[in-house]
Amino acid sequence: MHFTIQVFSQSDLLFSNYNINTIARNPAAIENNGAINAYLGVHQQWIGFDDAPNMQWVHMSSFFDKLNMGVSLDIVNQSVGASITQNIKVGYAYHIFFNGGHRLSLGLSAGIYFRRFDFSKLTFDEDEASIPLSSETELKPDFDFGAEYSYMNFTFGFASNHITTPNSKATIYKLPLQNHIYAAYELNINNDVLVIPRLDFFNSGTITSYGISADLFLYEAFNVGVGYRTGTSFIIRCGVKISSVFQLQYAYDLGAGEFTSYSSGVHEVVLILRFRKKNISYNSPRFID
Repeated sequence: MHFTIQVFSQSDLLFSNYNINTIARNPAAIENNGAINAYLGVHQQWIGFDDAPNMQWVHMSSFFDKLNMGVSLDIVNQSVGASITQNIKVGYAYHIFFNGGHRLSLGLSAGIYFRRFDFSKLTFDEDEASIPLSSETELKPDFDFGAEYSYMNFTFGFASNHITTPNSKATIYKLPLQNHIYAAYELNINNDVLVIPRLDFFNSGTITSYGISADLFLYEAFNVGVGYRTGTSFIIRCGVKISSVFQLQYAYDLGAGEFTSYSSGVHEVVLILRFRKKNISYNSPRFID
């Protein structure tokens, strides 16, 4: 008997609410808003399909003005088919200020990821009973690097995830290097209306994706937006500020291109909590900060 099993490395799932969740991929994007920030999210693809991709995460961060630095904690659980990845990292960001209002933030995060691959969930051409494969696990160190530049209403960022694993050395147990680039501009229509158009680029090995989106923020209480990722999905998202502490965001991805047949789409919900630090007053032009 002879059989061949061919399995490729897998990238992280892409967020749908990436407009308010940049810190999830870029450790330099820690918010400086006078609060301890927490993001609790759930991402579910292709509802109704067995072993459909899904992800849950918690991101926490806080910035310290007197030190020009911020710290973060990221915990992510991701399941795609036969693989489960659990990742925990701590991050550090430092802000450098230049004359004229220019700011550069540099960030680094370090941690570990646990990866399990369950071969029993795979379907083989040969008799499965004769294949002596079960689940296997690996524990690996993990590092991210990022930078973010801002001037007035313009922001440009770059981040690399899993920087110790070049694509040529990626396996089902070693997540491949992933690069993210983004640019956004805040258009203040008036005191109550803000529009933020944004461009995104993602690359991991042979996978490349471009994105364009725009989000409208109203009265520092509501937001709606649309986006498009080349060849994969159209994104509709919205959010509401429930109180000074709680904010809720929702996004729905409709399949595009070859993914159109997955009509169940992608659902993503993010609960944001902001706990203001004592004796700190901070004014923001948009409620998401």
